[in-house]
Amino acid sequence: MVRIFFVWWFCYFTFLNLSVVFSQGIDNQTQGFETDFMIESFPDEFLDNWYGNSIRSGSSRIFQTVEGGKNGSKGLAIQPISTFNGELIIHLVNSGFGDPKVKLWAKSTKNGSGNRPAQVKYSWGKTIDGPFDEPSFLGDKDEFQNENQEFRQFELEIPVGFENAPSLFLSLQIEYGSGSGTCARWIMDDFEFGDIFEDNIGPEIEMVRGFDEKEIQIQFSEPIDLVFSEFLFNYQLNGLEPINASLEADSLVHLSFDSKLDKEVFYELKVSQIPDLAGNFLEDTTLTFQFFDPTVIPAKNMVINELMPSPKPELDLPNVEFIELYYLGDYPIRLGGLSWATSKSEVLLPDEWVYPGEYLILAPESHGEEMNKFGRTILLDSWPTLLNSGDQVTLKDDQRIVIDQLKYHPSNWGGEEFPNEAYSLEVKNPFYACAQDELLVPSIDPLRATPGRQNSVYNLSPDLEAPQLLSGRFTSDKELLIEFSGPINPKVSLSSFSFDPFLKVDSTYEVSSRQLQLIFEEPVPENLVFLLTVNGLIDCWGNSLGKNNSLQLVLPKTALLGDLLINELLFHPKTGSPKFVELINVTDNYLEIGSWYLGNLDDEDKLDQVKSISQSSLIISPNEILAVTTDPDQLKLDYPRAPPSKLLPVKTLPSYPIAGATVVLMNSELEVSDQFTYSEDLHHPLLKDTKGVSLERLSLKSSASLNSNWHSASAGEEFATPGRLNSQLIPDEFFERVIQIDPEVFDPEGNNGQTFTTIRYQLDQPGWIGTFKIYSVSGQLIQVLAQNEILGTNGLYTWSGVDMNGGRVRIGYYVLFVELYELGGEVKQIKKTVVVATQL
Repeated sequence: MVRIFFVWWFCYFTFLNLSVVFSQGIDNQTQGFETDFMIESFPDEFLDNWYGNSIRSGSSRIFQTVEGGKNGSKGLAIQPISTFNGELIIHLVNSGFGDPKVKLWAKSTKNGSGNRPAQVKYSWGKTIDGPFDEPSFLGDKDEFQNENQEFRQFELEIPVGFENAPSLFLSLQIEYGSGSGTCARWIMDDFEFGDIFEDNIGPEIEMVRGFDEKEIQIQFSEPIDLVFSEFLFNYQLNGLEPINASLEADSLVHLSFDSKLDKEVFYELKVSQIPDLAGNFLEDTTLTFQFFDPTVIPAKNMVINELMPSPKPELDLPNVEFIELYYLGDYPIRLGGLSWATSKSEVLLPDEWVYPGEYLILAPESHGEEMNKFGRTILLDSWPTLLNSGDQVTLKDDQRIVIDQLKYHPSNWGGEEFPNEAYSLEVKNPFYACAQDELLVPSIDPLRATPGRQNSVYNLSPDLEAPQLLSGRFTSDKELLIEFSGPINPKVSLSSFSFDPFLKVDSTYEVSSRQLQLIFEEPVPENLVFLLTVNGLIDCWGNSLGKNNSLQLVLPKTALLGDLLINELLFHPKTGSPKFVELINVTDNYLEIGSWYLGNLDDEDKLDQVKSISQSSLIISPNEILAVTTDPDQLKLDYPRAPPSKLLPVKTLPSYPIAGATVVLMNSELEVSDQFTYSEDLHHPLLKDTKGVSLERLSLKSSASLNSNWHSASAGEEFATPGRLNSQLIPDEFFERVIQIDPEVFDPEGNNGQTFTTIRYQLDQPGWIGTFKIYSVSGQLIQVLAQNEILGTNGLYTWSGVDMNGGRVRIGYYVLFVELYELGGEVKQIKKTVVVATQL
């Protein structure tokens, strides 16, 4: 008994064409008819060195039989009929042989109910056009009756006078025999020319490998007996017999088992009592092999290595679209069930074997034969067209799981015009563990592509820069999307993510090469700040996550109408500078406002020029202020105290002209949350130039529609406060008094504090009518702030220290006189002192 220990990749041999049969001697000329026939009749070849007078693709004349050969393999069949006798001419190269002979296997099979034999004759010639010597029968005249026969071996001697001819031609004539009715069909297989030696050596096992999760293949060194090869007791795998054994292609046995085999586990296989076709038995053999399931292809083990979306004629490369695959795995795989697809169509790949390190070209069947010279090519009859404008190509396994995926775009070529210049796109590093989209570049090879070989841009240099954790946001109450500065290896552990307060991660999945989605076991509470810390992740080059690995996160509430208000507006900016609209969160909640809008009103007071304030999620913190502008950098230069983090960039703002308009703030449903109609008249009357001066809201609890609720920003605060507290903000609302003046002393020129004073009122019920007037201490009427106006329960007026003619009043004491009338007859009169001051 022979005992062998091996792992398949140490000893397998490639048997892509099983038609080749090795025998003793050197380079015998063989043909097993496994290669598809070219449908070409004489004088053209239908196989190398083989000619036929009428080659067909069907089941008449000369054709390839799919299962009629030895042991169910392919073979050559000829069907003589009353109007057709078949003729084959085989070109034999007589070089380097000692005593060459021809050996072939032949039989007849029953065709219809007639009794005519197929009469087979052979003759020899030195040229393809003859002359040929006198024909002789193969066997005897009636050797091939119209019946189902077993294959028999025939051996032909080289006739005298032809022994030393360097080139011989053997003619086989298959004729319509005498009798009645139909004629037998004649089949030939395993043709061989050369030094033929008597076979007295038993078969050997050359390879064992997995075929699927429950099946293995055994490759023998020569064709073996069909009957003995299928006896189950001749095989044992770890002491267990298979449930099925079948012989395919003469020397390849499939064994099936009840249960799944364990991947990467070593198994002991015992094989005995297997003879070859000459009756020589295999010596009882025990071998050990490592099992791999060739239908399991892990992600990135086979990569889309190159693609040609836009070939061109009249170049050295064929005018053919193609995809190149490169297999990086450690064991052979089968393509059966795999598919590759574009965004519009998909095609299945044939069940062929691919070996470690092998390049595989996929091309359309209509033109792809031209690609054969560049390497192993698989032709597909249903070809998904590769769009020049960009697309996504995907390779999936038989379970629809993505093995590899590439997105390409004209930018990969470096511009819109380059996709049409017939340069393929190549992957720089096929071993890169993440998506290759960013590393896909045009070929620099002289052919403009490298099908079937190493890419011209091949570069294994790693990126040594550690990735950083950039951002995170909750996409629902059970999902969190986190983003990194570079591609992250998608193989992550749940233990890499920790939260304070605690959140339990149930699973993760890759959204893109830089984004991971975390799924939680339980819903996340709103408005609660969490600290996420990430450890143990690596990027696609193996670099560990950098030091910046923590984020504060919160699941925000949906902003309601009135939660977000307009707080400041710059509509007349400095020359060359941007405008801004400042918004404020007036709640104690974190709010999601990414889908909110700014707009204006047209001449008919209809909503117009609606612009989104963000293209993605946007969370505003409790009481946070954000200034929305088209140029944050310039705004920061204009107002240096503005915090950059509070300046929100947008591509465009609605039109807010200097002459005046209405700013409208809306939610995602375009419902109005706040609006402000502005004009130059709202600025301080003593302000000589309003360019670069914003209007600030005085009270968040008073309506934006009140003109008195807006005032020019203070000169001492740069004339605008984007992203920070308003300079003219009333600090606290009041509830304990009917009338309050704030401040009671002010300087209209702004040399000492605020440039105006605010008169606020609060009433116990609506329906009061009020008059607010300013008098000098001598009783002269200076200014009327309100005359018999219907009041709400609260409100405000402002006085900028000017009289009714717009002139500045003198410094000194003034009296606010308020008269309040209630419809039921109640009257209130209130007097308050206010001081106009100046810088000393």
